Amino acid sequence: MGVSHTARLSPLQPQTVWTLEKTEIVERKGARERRFPLSHLTGVVQAGRGATLHFQRRRLTIPSFSYGEHFRAEDRAASFDAFMAAVSAAAPASPVRAPSANVEALLWIMGLMAVGALAVLFAAGLAGAWLLGVALACRLVFIVILGAAVLPWLPRTRRASR
Repeated sequence: MGVSHTARLSPLQPQTVWTLEKTEIVERKGARERRFPLSHLTGVVQAGRGATLHFQRRRLTIPSFSYGEHFRAEDRAASFDAFMAAVSAAAPASPVRAPSANVEALLWIMGLMAVGALAVLFAAGLAGAWLLGVALACRLVFIVILGAAVLPWLPRTRRASR
């Protein structure tokens, strides 16, 4: 067994144990177990009361506080700091790479659609057909909004902040 950190996330749930085992972080809550390979770690955001580890398509939040007796918060910063230091030491360096071709293409499409919406609105304004211009520009802006909604699901790499 490697380094571990425990915390009770809710007074009604069993205690959660995070363990660093060789190349994985294992989260155990009662009988449930989830494994997060460190090779998929893309970033770590550490705040004063915990950390959020970003993996390729998942996130893992680890708090430094826990519910103790009589529903009072317990500070478990010592084990949390030791666990995060071990994770930082065991995690491979993730190189900064260019965004994938899909993300870059979608960003170009979104930018061109936004410029097109402005051009349609401007041309309709010059012709005196404001309502038609607004109707057409809204359709173009809707496609931009759909593109922005798809962005989180496209694969991209982030710089790991440790």
